[in-house]
Amino acid sequence: MSKPFDLKFIPFSQLHISKLNMRHSETAPEIDDILPSVKERGIRQPLIVRREGGTAKKPKYGIVAGRRRYFCLSSIAAEGVEIPDVPCCVMDAKDDALAIETSIIENVARLAPTEMEQYEAFSALAKKGQSVDDIAAVFGITANSVKRRLALGALIPEVKEAYTNQQIDAASIRVLTMATEEQQAAWLELFNSDDYCPTGTHQLKAWLTGGGVITTEVALFNVTEYTGTILTDLFGEHGQFADVEHFWEAQNAAIAKEVETYKADGWKEVILGERGHYFPTYSYVRHPKDQGGRVYIETRDNGEVLFHEGYITDKEAQTIRRALSNGQSEGAKASKTSKPEMSGPMADYMNLHRHSIARAELIKRADLALRLSVAHMICGARKWKIDGISPRSRKPETQASVEGSKAEAILAEERKAVCDLLGLSMEHPQIYYRHHSPYDVCEIFARLLTLEDADVLRIQAFCLCETLAVDSSEVEAIGILTKPDFGDYWSPDDAFFDILRDKPTINLMVKDIAGKSCADGAVTDTAKQQKQIIKNRMAGHGVEDASPDWLPRWAAFPAKPYKAVNGCAPAERARRIDKMFKPA
Repeated sequence: MSKPFDLKFIPFSQLHISKLNMRHSETAPEIDDILPSVKERGIRQPLIVRREGGTAKKPKYGIVAGRRRYFCLSSIAAEGVEIPDVPCCVMDAKDDALAIETSIIENVARLAPTEMEQYEAFSALAKKGQSVDDIAAVFGITANSVKRRLALGALIPEVKEAYTNQQIDAASIRVLTMATEEQQAAWLELFNSDDYCPTGTHQLKAWLTGGGVITTEVALFNVTEYTGTILTDLFGEHGQFADVEHFWEAQNAAIAKEVETYKADGWKEVILGERGHYFPTYSYVRHPKDQGGRVYIETRDNGEVLFHEGYITDKEAQTIRRALSNGQSEGAKASKTSKPEMSGPMADYMNLHRHSIARAELIKRADLALRLSVAHMICGARKWKIDGISPRSRKPETQASVEGSKAEAILAEERKAVCDLLGLSMEHPQIYYRHHSPYDVCEIFARLLTLEDADVLRIQAFCLCETLAVDSSEVEAIGILTKPDFGDYWSPDDAFFDILRDKPTINLMVKDIAGKSCADGAVTDTAKQQKQIIKNRMAGHGVEDASPDWLPRWAAFPAKPYKAVNGCAPAERARRIDKMFKPA
């Protein structure tokens, strides 16, 4: 039992912060919440101190608990106020462990210390001879909690510092306690670089083992006889195998023993599935062992092994039901059908190799690649999704305006020519259909092989035009690159004026075609009246010179806004890409 404390009043000048105080090395604490009370009433709760140096006439005392009260007194003294002797409980100067305990308990009651601060304190107690159980008993926590804090001692100084500075999260630091010093240094180098760095529990554990996370509870073998390394995870319920390949050697041996046990137990067939492939119970039916039921073994990437006893395939179950309904014998229903010569894994193997070889040859034949890509553009394919549906407007007037335009007439003429080249001539030639293509890829591919490159490129250009998205940046890019004369294709029609509604914009259009004075004079007119001014000017009504070629600012590549760019979608898209397509 420790000696009782002596109460003394000690001169302020003889006090200092003890190195056994768990927060002795930190910067000055926040004292705004208690300073007014100390100024008014003084120190009401004694400091806990121990004799540390000085002389017999003028001893020095280190503060084990009461650091913030000491800083309050220092602040008052700095204002020129004389500090009276301070009430202190003096503890045994030789009992370092008690001093550390007292500091921790006092600080925990005030502000929970960080995990690293707890490690430093618990480590100091351990060095003074306190056992894990002793430390746990003092602070009312479990022994495992103490072990977890002491595990932080396995961290290299650089990692500790980064954690103290809150650069590394708690989940990662706990996993790093399982790592060797070399692994910690390698991880820290990654952490401080621009490369990918695994963090968090799962990713970091997988990185430490060079593979997936496999914990000890999934082992079929006796873990105590395992010759490999098991990482002790004090922050998890189970240890972790350090070498995944070594684990699977032991696990596979245990699985092989289980297979022999099943066969000895009378199971006619035990099927071991591929690792990582889940057993789809919905495709199988429960069936007794004595009637041909099998055992299916499922092995998961996390090391877990599941044994599914007494199953046959759903297809086999259907065959049995049909046989029974036809009155066939039990033996007939259990007969097996012949297996295909190429298993699923073998077909997968050959298909992948054939795919690689075909691709390696195709890159040497640009002519074939061109034609096959065009065939895909026309028909689609498993990895090509082509939407050739003609864009439509919700307003019939807009749709009629577009369909009657010069540009659409040019496209319609080209569509017929392309259909002729492909041998798709019909009364209403069409390449794309709403839901799926009626054409076969290889059929179109074979036809393209008979055409010259120029014709194939012509078809390719048209297919791209048919699949070009409305209101896309690509449309603006093509316009910037080709610089078409907008007026050669379009002029404002009734559909345009019908949906022209913004009055300030209409007034700016009046200014463009009729001048500022006319626009100012019409500024209070209705939108309908101002639009009529534009139409009259275009037709030459009431003016000497007509302006039939007038176009709004939007009718250009790039489009120009009347007010703000972000209010004019074509101008906004053009601004985003304009610099990409300007000549250097």
